[in-house]
Amino acid sequence: MKLSIGAGRRRLPGWVHLDADPKCQPDILADITKPLPMQDGSVELILCEEVITQIPLESGAEFLKECRRVLRSDGVVRLLMPDLRRFLRAYLEKPAWLVNTWVNYVGLPLMLGTPGEVINRGFRMVGPFMYDLDTLKAIAEPAGFAVREVGFRESSRPELRGLDHRRPEQSVSIYLEL
Repeated sequence: MKLSIGAGRRRLPGWVHLDADPKCQPDILADITKPLPMQDGSVELILCEEVITQIPLESGAEFLKECRRVLRSDGVVRLLMPDLRRFLRAYLEKPAWLVNTWVNYVGLPLMLGTPGEVINRGFRMVGPFMYDLDTLKAIAEPAGFAVREVGFRESSRPELRGLDHRRPEQSVSIYLEL
């Protein structure tokens, strides 16, 4: 099974879609802060884009343990998320880019259009916890994963290539494989 977690209304042919929002009409309606409703070792690939930040840190650690449990021994998790370091670096070093990226790709209205507003709204929109690579590794490695940063739409697995939604110039995302 190839499992797309939190994909919203985005459908990938041949993938099973899991989401907590019934309005998205997922194949599996489930809350990722609870045990995943799959058998041990039953999933080949997991795509998890912009989801882990939507739950608290402690739940994120448990979620990764659940991903490890349901993955086959040769399985891979493709994890994309906003990167705390890139977000803060953009605020400090490329504030105009940060505002323009928000306006052009996030699309939520800004009241003032300042980098400070983008940072504040961004933190609130991302969810309860924004990770940097070291923090993600600190919860993924004890769950049994080796974490590797990869390029946009690049993967060690052909089935995971080309799936990334947000391009590097349109976001502060980090692309990982576990």
